[in-house]
Amino acid sequence: MRQLENKFLTFVEKHILWFAGALLLYLSFYTRKNVLYFLSGDMKAYLISWYYQILDHHGFPSLAYRIGNYNIPYHFLMCVVAQFKGEAVYLIKYLSIFFDYVLAIASALLVREAVPAHRRDRDLITFSAFFIVLALPTVFLNSAVWGQCDAIFTSFLVFSIWAFLKDKPTLGMIFYGLSLCFKLQAILVLPAVLLYYFCSRKFSLLHFLWIPVMMAVTSLPGVYYGRSIFDFLDIYKEQAEMYPYLTMDYPNIYYFVPNDYRLFSYSGIRLTMVVLLLGYIAIIWYQQKKAYGFQDYFRFVIWTSFSCIMFLPSMHDRYGFPTEIFLVLYALIYREYVFEAVAAIAIALLSYVPFLLDFTPIPMTYVAVANIVLYCIVTYKVWNGSIAPRLKIK
Repeated sequence: MRQLENKFLTFVEKHILWFAGALLLYLSFYTRKNVLYFLSGDMKAYLISWYYQILDHHGFPSLAYRIGNYNIPYHFLMCVVAQFKGEAVYLIKYLSIFFDYVLAIASALLVREAVPAHRRDRDLITFSAFFIVLALPTVFLNSAVWGQCDAIFTSFLVFSIWAFLKDKPTLGMIFYGLSLCFKLQAILVLPAVLLYYFCSRKFSLLHFLWIPVMMAVTSLPGVYYGRSIFDFLDIYKEQAEMYPYLTMDYPNIYYFVPNDYRLFSYSGIRLTMVVLLLGYIAIIWYQQKKAYGFQDYFRFVIWTSFSCIMFLPSMHDRYGFPTEIFLVLYALIYREYVFEAVAAIAIALLSYVPFLLDFTPIPMTYVAVANIVLYCIVTYKVWNGSIAPRLKIK
């Protein structure tokens, strides 16, 4: 009996991560399942209505019409879930929850590829990346409570970064194109991709043609039912013009500017372009003195996306979602920006709660101040780490 117990304990010890993973996986899904009933404002006003319009047109044939203001790929996935019987709110949220797990897989792959094979904690960090992403309150709230789909396009952004790390630029651009097909917000990372192209010299400008190729390919289901292959241009144009507000509850600089969209919006766009341009000029200048690697690229992705949501007008409370994921993954890989990652998640959570629960624990002006301070800290660390000498871990 003693020998049998020892064998069992040895087996458990050897496979402890698998047992822990199975338990955490169950808890992650069970926790999400318990809040599926919740109806957010967006769910009531838009998503459920879109779902029933799709049902009225018998599923996939609804692709002939523009339903909602999302691009054809998301419409297609809604048609897929419409094939199943069940409550609309549950099916829509299950689609978003599915991509929580895709995002977790993408995050684990990126972390495993970036962490050197000789590090003894590589398996543990990979395991942690998967479940930390699933456990992030913003990821949980975004899909299971809100019913939003930011995990979809962010998954493909993370896959894109992973592909660039593996020196597979074609695959990286395909994933980036897929991300842009689902959400226009993926364009906030495009300047960093262009910078990586310029500084790394690892791939051709022709690789960027994969972006329109993926746009065309993902439009084919709609084209089959009579839509134009260029319909996504009109959809994204409508999205860009839909909300004439300086900020849609994202805590950035516009909390301290009079809410006059016509007066300040174009100035905000120009300010963003100037900030990015000056930053990139400095990066390219110093690149002549030292070679930039993947760690630098990851920093530039974080800084670029953060700069865009800080200075561009009409940023929604959810638009920081990719930046927050990037910060968490960077912290796991390089053991840096841990405080910044935690702070970013806390600030995002404080931005979500007022809309979801009609409860403001901290005035949003204070949250905006905290976010601006966080942006300044991240900017300082990105520049200090990328231009000043730094310790390489790989």
